[in-house]
Amino acid sequence: MKEAGKTSRDLIDLGMANQSLLINGIFQARDQTDTTALKMEKIAERELLEMPGTLKNLAAERYALLPYNVLGLEKLRSVFDTDLQSKIVSAEFLKLTEAGHLLPDLKALVDELEKNSDSGLIMTMGKGGVGKTIVAASIATMLAHRGHTVLLTTTDPAAHIRNFMDQLTAIPEKLTIERIDPKIETKDYIDKIAAQKGKHLDEEGKKLLREDLQSPCTEEVAVFHAFSKAIQSARRRFVVMDTAPTGHTLLLLDTTGSYHKEIMKNMAVSPSKITTPYMMLQDGVFAKILLVALPETTPMREAEALQKDLQRAGIVPYAWVINECLSAVNDLKDPLLRKRASAEVPIIDHIAAHLSKRAFEIPYIAEEKLLPAILSRYDDAVIQAT
Repeated sequence: MKEAGKTSRDLIDLGMANQSLLINGIFQARDQTDTTALKMEKIAERELLEMPGTLKNLAAERYALLPYNVLGLEKLRSVFDTDLQSKIVSAEFLKLTEAGHLLPDLKALVDELEKNSDSGLIMTMGKGGVGKTIVAASIATMLAHRGHTVLLTTTDPAAHIRNFMDQLTAIPEKLTIERIDPKIETKDYIDKIAAQKGKHLDEEGKKLLREDLQSPCTEEVAVFHAFSKAIQSARRRFVVMDTAPTGHTLLLLDTTGSYHKEIMKNMAVSPSKITTPYMMLQDGVFAKILLVALPETTPMREAEALQKDLQRAGIVPYAWVINECLSAVNDLKDPLLRKRASAEVPIIDHIAAHLSKRAFEIPYIAEEKLLPAILSRYDDAVIQAT
């Protein structure tokens, strides 16, 4: 809702005020004895009531959460055909099967990440909206609670890390939170270069230098320097990096790779004595890439495509984290949720069997303050403190 509100305001500022709002996946509980379903419904109702004012003024259409994924022509048509939708829903409920599987949880993942190490780079990657930020925030906080020095940082322009961290009553002493902000990094980089190269220039020369530094590639170089600095610092502490959605991440990695090639081409010293940021990302012991996905077909395929892109660059993901798994929730009674849970099982099984040697799951947690809810479930330090 916040991102949609921001987008709406940006478009209005550009003179594009002819807007309408489509709200997808609205959940209504069918079983009033299912506590998870009732919590989900309450959260959805609150979000709709508290949507940004810009959105409240728009003509809106609402679409219900369905017990099936919208794949194939008939199910695609059902989005706008309520009679067909009812027919498919009835048929889906008749085919209801129990969800049955169990993957290691987030605590098991953190156990592995800290095994025999108190430093290293941990990066969460994936498409927008799959939960990279909450996974990064949870892992960083858990590591800090276990006594490790941790930097939690993000390259995501949306930068929702603070929204999650503000849910905590206190930030662990050993946890530092930063953001690689392209605008700030570019300004700092331009100021630094202008100070270094402008020492002996007259006013006209300084003006020309600053104009030259306003080129689009300057931002790319500035962000790369901040990115590299964070990676380098992972030699002495844990650095947990919440990356931008896939396209931005691959662009950043491509820049890192280009820098790596340029360094190797121009250095007179032996390549064996050089360690570039790109080489550090390719080091599976030092850098652990976590692909975050949802237990649905499209997010799984998108994460699989990202994995192949990374592998072509010589970067092998360490593990997959499957977020918001209804199939990992105990005692579901609501038929819609049970149907969606059963549909997750073959997808999760496929990931564990064919896409990753390590797969971990996080159940769907129907709580407004998500980070404290995850920590109370998986973080022994939090349990002891309370």
